[in-house]
Amino acid sequence: MGESEASRLILLLSVSAIPVFLGGFGEDTGFDVTPKMRLLLSFLSAAIAGVLLSAWVSRSGVPGLDSALSVSLISIAFTMLMSGGICHAINLVDGLNGLSIGLALMMAGALATISVLVGDNAMTLVSMVLIAAMAGIFLFNFPFGKIFLGDAGAYTIGHLLTWIAILLMARNPEVAPFAMFLIFFWPVADMLFAIMRRLRNGKPIDQPDRMHFHQFVMRAIELTVVSRRSVSNPLAAAMIWPLAAFPISFAIMFYNANLVAAIAWLVCFGLFVWSYVAGIRIACFLSRARKDNEKLTKTIGREGFAKLRLAAKSGSRVYPAE
Repeated sequence: MGESEASRLILLLSVSAIPVFLGGFGEDTGFDVTPKMRLLLSFLSAAIAGVLLSAWVSRSGVPGLDSALSVSLISIAFTMLMSGGICHAINLVDGLNGLSIGLALMMAGALATISVLVGDNAMTLVSMVLIAAMAGIFLFNFPFGKIFLGDAGAYTIGHLLTWIAILLMARNPEVAPFAMFLIFFWPVADMLFAIMRRLRNGKPIDQPDRMHFHQFVMRAIELTVVSRRSVSNPLAAAMIWPLAAFPISFAIMFYNANLVAAIAWLVCFGLFVWSYVAGIRIACFLSRARKDNEKLTKTIGREGFAKLRLAAKSGSRVYPAE
């Protein structure tokens, strides 16, 4: 029963992903498919998934919002917005070898684990099939970037992961909504902070920049450790994976405790913002402190850890010029 149901769900999920896949594929192959158009196509895929799977987000764990979600039109709109937003967020973090696909593997692993904990065999199988497919891509994507997800792959994976989470919540009332939000914490936090950053700098929120968390980590590595992009690119991804694993591990720990999961999400977001700001200040400090090709260890030895701590706490400009 579990296998036949899993096969049916995989088929319906695959059909629903066609619009968002085509939008990403068009961009990858040279057609001018704007971010807004890709976002609209992700909304269309979400609408198709909701109809085919008869599943919409009807609870969030937030009392006021839950009352609103009892209205069908609001529930449908919220589901489409969440699905499209996560698709877009996962595409935004697809900037380093192995980063996006590595995060997606952790997310799918968490969904599979929670499926096992609640005894949902069909969702466990669906999650494992997606893990197997992504694992093959990961082997060629990291560390040397032999193949890439592209917009088509990133948007499609985002869609599939989102709807596995929605189905898991719909089929198992004990699954906490904020546990699902924790699974997608890293790409969503990066996207939300990018919106905040662009609003602060007076820029349109859909205008791309080069100040995403993974981009500044890679540039910090190039400024302070090694300048070779072939090394700094996968190294930055490997440094971010453990950070992203924390909220995902909290999602598994608190899969049936929504209030605790919500608090964990807020704490993780605060730490995300703090680490971003502190990291940029430290990187700027070290880049100014270095002389010629001086190694990082010499810079720290000359300047001392006290100045590094001061750099993390101070600085007149949080967001350096791009």
